[in-house]
Amino acid sequence: MPIISQIGRRSWKVRVVYAAIFTALTVGGLTMIYPFAMMIAGSFKSETDREGLSVYPAYWSDDGVLYQKYLEARYQTIDVLEPAHQHAYGGWRMIKPIHSLDSQWVEAYRKYRDIAQWPIAWFLIGQGEGTRYYRLHARLYRKMLWDQFDGSLEALNDHYGTGFVTWEKLTLPPEQLHSRRYRSGIKRQENEFRISSETYKANITKWDRAPVNLDGYYWYTFLRPKYPTINRYNSVCGTDYDSYRHVLLSRKPPIAGPQREDWETYVRNELNLSFIRLDEKAAPMFRRFLNQVDMYGDIDTYNNIHGTEHLAFSQIPFPLTVPDYERAQEDWSKFIESREFCALEMVEVYGPRQHFLDYLQAHGGYDLAKARGLTLPLTEADHLDLLDVKSPFRWEETKRNYIHVVEYVLLRGKAVRNTVIYCGLLILATLLVNPLAAYALSRYQPPSQYKVLLICMATMAFPGEVTMIPAFLLLKKFPVWNLLTGTCICAAVLYIGIKKFPKISDATLGLTAIAFGVASGWWIAPAVASMFGYDTTHTSLLNTFWALILPSMANGYGLFLLKGFFDSLPRELYESADIDGASEWTKFWSLTMTLSKPILAVLALGAFTSAYSEFMMALIIIPDRSMWTLMVWIFQLQMGAPQPVVLTSVLITAIPTFIVFVFCQNIIIRGIVVPVEK
Repeated sequence: MPIISQIGRRSWKVRVVYAAIFTALTVGGLTMIYPFAMMIAGSFKSETDREGLSVYPAYWSDDGVLYQKYLEARYQTIDVLEPAHQHAYGGWRMIKPIHSLDSQWVEAYRKYRDIAQWPIAWFLIGQGEGTRYYRLHARLYRKMLWDQFDGSLEALNDHYGTGFVTWEKLTLPPEQLHSRRYRSGIKRQENEFRISSETYKANITKWDRAPVNLDGYYWYTFLRPKYPTINRYNSVCGTDYDSYRHVLLSRKPPIAGPQREDWETYVRNELNLSFIRLDEKAAPMFRRFLNQVDMYGDIDTYNNIHGTEHLAFSQIPFPLTVPDYERAQEDWSKFIESREFCALEMVEVYGPRQHFLDYLQAHGGYDLAKARGLTLPLTEADHLDLLDVKSPFRWEETKRNYIHVVEYVLLRGKAVRNTVIYCGLLILATLLVNPLAAYALSRYQPPSQYKVLLICMATMAFPGEVTMIPAFLLLKKFPVWNLLTGTCICAAVLYIGIKKFPKISDATLGLTAIAFGVASGWWIAPAVASMFGYDTTHTSLLNTFWALILPSMANGYGLFLLKGFFDSLPRELYESADIDGASEWTKFWSLTMTLSKPILAVLALGAFTSAYSEFMMALIIIPDRSMWTLMVWIFQLQMGAPQPVVLTSVLITAIPTFIVFVFCQNIIIRGIVVPVEK
């Protein structure tokens, strides 16, 4: 019966109250929608734009934000972007397009880039392995290896001698191509894992190759710490540059002064060997350098270490560029560092800009005299590249986090399968054990039924965390044979007592059966096992579905709900079934279970939600990674994932629960509302 009558609703005061109530509910609903919308928008973002309270990803409409994200995807970290652009941005959100170079120079570079054949040590992979993100080429690299080894991580580990535990650990290796500490250009064996990434890198499109800007790294790693500002550099070196973008690492050393000393220190000690060439006139000094006591001293020592058969140091070949094996690279590096043996005039810097200038000299397309004073126009080229691929890149950024999470889940091997099996088995066990127990209490109404219900309901007073350790210890040494023996003896005593001693009270018979069951399980089962040569009667249920199902298959609250619902069913139906000669199983299955579909749906939904969202218990009692459920893997993902990926994983994992609620809402409402109205 409504609180306010139909006549009372005509009053303007009541209508004002109604309006206030609906307004409050609407505002309350909006306060719930806004955080949810923020979470959805956050799932499409990255490190660049994850801050803020917007419910709409800005890069969907703002090309400036899209440009920032493009640079983040191309260079991964700000420490790689700034030397490439020769500009100190200070952060992703501080980036704005720069157009300070001649447009003709930019177009000449882009044409050259499309046909340039760079060594793999000269460029980075754009959209490679991001900071805790799966970028485009990182995904394609994993797919290449997945296809190569038919999805078998064990086969990959056997072939390359690696120890990857999961596929997400398999990443494109980080490269510091500008640094002397990074050895590149080494000839590798087929079973060396590094060759897989180098093979993939050699075959990517020229569009996704980000060349190493030697001028930028010269400024970023060497000049900037020494001369914090361009004014300081001009003061010391006697120059008049207006920005560091005009300070270049020349091919040959400057004539004299601080610039020559800076060039020599950087090239001799810090520049990667892949960007250095030596004049063939330095060959005699190189061989004299190797002949030193501090190096090899005699040719036999050299041959033993290098695996060669030279008769004298004069037969050792002199490499004009970086050698292709590591020991030779070490000798070459030490020779370049030696100011005594390696004359500075014999050293030449040769990288992408120098190769570009040689291209212009051979093919034309720009004033060569003017070009020698210009840096690589990577800043301008990147912005033009974005304009060419704006729509595909925006779509890539939109779907990237979702692909990341979905691939992470699917590549977990059995995570989805384990979760489906676990949820299905728990639902079946819940819908079998709880209705049987509730039916027995409701149908036969033993004198102790309320005490049993009280004990079952009391289990809800303890949080699940309290029982985790006892449950783990019990499942680790589960007394399966003791329980089977005790249950059989207990059932036998009950059967004999009912048949032979019908006048005995239920309490006495029950306690007697329990006593016999406990005694037989405690003493008889171990004695019988020892007669057959077994030392123990327990087994470990860890890493099995039994360990997941047994602790939660019986539920006190579910038993309470079911008994109450069964009590409300008409007794006349059971009396009619008795007259017709129906068995107890027929009455249970055909009458009780059929009429109880709404409450069973509620119980099944609770079992599904409990199984699907189970994390802590599943992690504790399932140490084997191949048996982990979906929530355990999602937790592992979230431990090292950035915020946008975490939000994406939450949304994706909520989809199954949402679908279940959508398709089962009618049954659920019938189970909740109809009994209340009765």
